[in-house]
Amino acid sequence: MNKEGRRIRTETISYSYPVETEEEEGSVLEELKALDQVSLDVAAGQFICILGSNGSGKSTLARHLNALLVPDEGSVWIGDMDTRDDRYLWEIRAQVGMVFQNPDNQMVASQIEEEVAFGLENIGFPSEDMEERVKEALASVGLSGLEKENPANLSGGQKQRTAVAGILAMRPACIVLDESTAMLDPKGRREIMNTVLELNRKHGITIICITHFMEEAVHADRVFVMHKGKLLLSGTPEEVFCKSAEIREAGLKLPVICQIAEELRRKGMKIPASVITEKQLISCLAGISENENPNTSDS
Repeated sequence: MNKEGRRIRTETISYSYPVETEEEEGSVLEELKALDQVSLDVAAGQFICILGSNGSGKSTLARHLNALLVPDEGSVWIGDMDTRDDRYLWEIRAQVGMVFQNPDNQMVASQIEEEVAFGLENIGFPSEDMEERVKEALASVGLSGLEKENPANLSGGQKQRTAVAGILAMRPACIVLDESTAMLDPKGRREIMNTVLELNRKHGITIICITHFMEEAVHADRVFVMHKGKLLLSGTPEEVFCKSAEIREAGLKLPVICQIAEELRRKGMKIPASVITEKQLISCLAGISENENPNTSDS
């Protein structure tokens, strides 16, 4: 499939959930708008982060990307496939794999290799080719040699990597991680982010990461910030993280390095707004120190 065929677009989509509220006369069913005219465009091979606090609509948006939900208004396109067209349902879900928050809810087998093969079996993938496909997927996430291990014995990070391997075995064009690191410790979060970054950079798989961990967005190609069902901000990480007032309006905190850089700017230091990583900040501070002390260079 060519790159244009792997493009993902949402065009002014809106979606509401039915919510039951108690009134004096009894229960009343009302509509809660979770998405309100949201448009975004993801090119093939990009690493995208969609940020937002609880209730912002980011997970509802994620579920529209592989037709788990379809919009009340607007449309979602996976290449040239409209998610509202039932003819494309299984092809869309093969192209856009989902990894959810709780890995334990995704495990169905007693061995890792069986877990990874589960999706392939569901689509009738030839059994004679399955073993090789499973081995390739496990190697891609760093779990080679654990084929016979029970998923219940794995760490949280390993369980999520197993879930990613199950998606990879299907050879998707895109992987959507819906708060997939939320239940992990910092080590587990790093494992997952390192894995998906490698899949993106080395294999060209489009990654859409739904998260409230701001640091996970620092290396993204583009960042989208959701707030109350609307798209509040979009742009490169540098463009988004320099808008601290809007970030706080969305109920989020800047990444720690951005907070440090912002405080240093308040104290009069010339830290560019483009500084968003630890490496960039160290390099910038070293440059400032060198300029302030020119005699420290080799004589």
